[in-house]
Amino acid sequence: MAAVARIAERELAPGRPGVWQVVMTGGSWSFKMFPDRGPMGGDASFERFDLIRELEAALRPPGETRTLVVEVALDGRGGAEFAHAFAPGGASADTVVLDPEYRHPHHPRPGMPRPAGVEPTGAPTDPEAVRRVGELLEEFVGHHRRLTGRDPEFGEVRTEEELAAAEREMGLRLPEEVRALYLLIGDDMRETGVLGRYKLMPLREVVSEYLEGEPGAWGWNDGVFALDRVVLEADPPGVVRRVSRSDWWVVAFTDLAGNYCAVDLDPGPAGTPGQLIAYGRDFFGPVGYVAESVTARMSAVLEKLRRDDVEPAEGSGRLIVPLYDEDVDYDASESVGSRDLAEVLADVQNREQVQQLYLNDAETLDLRALTATPRLRNLSINRAGRVHLRLPDTVEALSLEAREADLSELAGHPALWDLTVKGGKVRTADLAKLPALSCVDLSGAEVDDVAGLADLDVRALTLSGDQWAVLRASGRLPAHLAGARRAGNSRVLEVVDWSHWLLATH
Repeated sequence: MAAVARIAERELAPGRPGVWQVVMTGGSWSFKMFPDRGPMGGDASFERFDLIRELEAALRPPGETRTLVVEVALDGRGGAEFAHAFAPGGASADTVVLDPEYRHPHHPRPGMPRPAGVEPTGAPTDPEAVRRVGELLEEFVGHHRRLTGRDPEFGEVRTEEELAAAEREMGLRLPEEVRALYLLIGDDMRETGVLGRYKLMPLREVVSEYLEGEPGAWGWNDGVFALDRVVLEADPPGVVRRVSRSDWWVVAFTDLAGNYCAVDLDPGPAGTPGQLIAYGRDFFGPVGYVAESVTARMSAVLEKLRRDDVEPAEGSGRLIVPLYDEDVDYDASESVGSRDLAEVLADVQNREQVQQLYLNDAETLDLRALTATPRLRNLSINRAGRVHLRLPDTVEALSLEAREADLSELAGHPALWDLTVKGGKVRTADLAKLPALSCVDLSGAEVDDVAGLADLDVRALTLSGDQWAVLRASGRLPAHLAGARRAGNSRVLEVVDWSHWLLATH
């Protein structure tokens, strides 16, 4: 422990009291110091990390996976106090999940209703689909041979029996065109792909990917306090359901570079069953719409090949077809200053697609001008002066940092369920007039009646340590609270005590 104290002394201001913490979660570490000293200094050598690794190994019993917090408190006179604890109420040390089954709007639980025509039947693949896919593959092979001097390297073909067995495991039937690909090529993991950047995954990998954890695909931001809680809608509107995950998204393709392509068996009202959607490092916000079907994507690849529209293979001998998914920009960030908001938005080229908007450093904002962004769902106002909160009905999340704003102007808003207020004054009675409100962060606000928050029908609540103390003293919590978060700086034992209180009270 003496070596850990020396680390803390180097990174805190010498001769001054302070607290140094390291949070250990899932093999990763994060550090915190308070009072705030600015960017962390001190020794960032491998020896320091080796020491912390040894400390975690010594403190974490076998099989213990909860977040571990280690704390060193210095008194500024050479004295040090050590403490450590495992997070009792959730993945994060400052978070307690009281209802793990709770989901925000558009975050569906597993067990979604089965779409028509998706049940596994064991019937053979549609011969017409096999013929159609076969013709496209034959043309692809011809172009590949002409451009590279060799045949493409496909995998081991699968049988109807293997397809039926895989579908029984997943509890669904794959689209006929995907079945045809497995019957004809097995996979194309060693090639660029008959679908362009995306390679057909081996059938067993598709099954294991689908069945791992919750069935279906994605849902990585489904936590009560996830950063991207509001689900944006993929373009074009209405084609893909606006959900964070789906039992009926089946990942069958990958580009081996952080992007995954799924067949969508439960599309939106304007979509097509079996359409292709993608998610990954190149997609920001929602999933991306790729193509109406497997054959539509294959046809697009062939159109490129017919024109010899290929890229250099860089000596690999592989065929690279420059068919890239459209990068739709759903975000906009604007510095407003003294300008009128309508003037600012007139300069935003993608304003009709914007679903997430950041407005910064405005002197005055009249939000009625947001009619220019008809798909807006997530609004963040930062460092503003006066804000007139006439919010469009489409907005579901508002983060508000302003010197002057009257929350009563939001009364009756039909869609606002996620509200963060920073640096302003909040009347609890105004929050009670928001019928959809379920996720609230008031840790940076001055609240007139903290005890009254217990009367709100909220599911996720973030408060400062002092605010939680007031609510605790009232002896009440919101009746349907699913998660609580403690913002700001707290000592380890304070957080443990707070967590145990919540778990005992709920």
